[in-house]
Amino acid sequence: MVFSLLLLTSPLVHATQFDNTTLELEIIRARFQGAGLVPYLLANFTPTALLTATYTGGGIVTPGQLLPKSRTRTAPNLTVTPANMTTLLHEKYTLVMVDAWAPGYTDPRGQICHWIVNGVTVQDHSVLTHGSVVVEQYRGPAPPSGSGPHRYAILLYAQQFPTVSPPQGFPIKNNDPGFCHLTDYVKASNIGPLIAGTYFTVEEGVATFTPSPTSPVVTSTLLAPGSSGPSTSTTGTTAQHNGAFSSSSNYLTILLAPFLWLVAL
Repeated sequence: MVFSLLLLTSPLVHATQFDNTTLELEIIRARFQGAGLVPYLLANFTPTALLTATYTGGGIVTPGQLLPKSRTRTAPNLTVTPANMTTLLHEKYTLVMVDAWAPGYTDPRGQICHWIVNGVTVQDHSVLTHGSVVVEQYRGPAPPSGSGPHRYAILLYAQQFPTVSPPQGFPIKNNDPGFCHLTDYVKASNIGPLIAGTYFTVEEGVATFTPSPTSPVVTSTLLAPGSSGPSTSTTGTTAQHNGAFSSSSNYLTILLAPFLWLVAL
């Protein structure tokens, strides 16, 4: 009887996890769009996995979270949660972190490159840089005072080939501010599709200009029947991404508690 109950409940648990991961993917996709990272930094963003960053001295970074510069001096730990197992079938990945400036500000020289690593691997959901090729060493955010809330995007690309040759101009010289055009780098290095990403903000002082407004994410409109995509409405419930399952999984846990108790007996 207990075995039968496990067979019945197991698909429910997996379905709930899938639904929550799917919703989280829609949330991060909408956040990139609402923050103006799409289309300024990326022409489009359709992630197939969740990328979470954790800096020393704090928990998981919420997408768009404002962090003090002091907390971001060393490289974060990264984990990946795929929507399905086929997402992580690649052997090698490329990790990129760039400064996309404050919303509404553009620079013809491109973005500031803070981190590029080719050949990273994923093991037990952790992104590992051991044995990889560091194209650009990690450099912590250092936005000029008064330049507004800079958006720092951390992106994970699936490599098409085991090795990637850095295009001309990389590594960037130490005395160079580190300007690069992300789209040009991706095209020139032929690294592969973007599968996951997250971002945070760092600001020094008070902005001397008015950054473009950003749009919150309304979870009630995501994945709704007939929905054409994430809404930029300012009404409803604004999503808070913390890497945890939604309340529906809590209800399922309560429902399954008696059965799990029987198993424990």
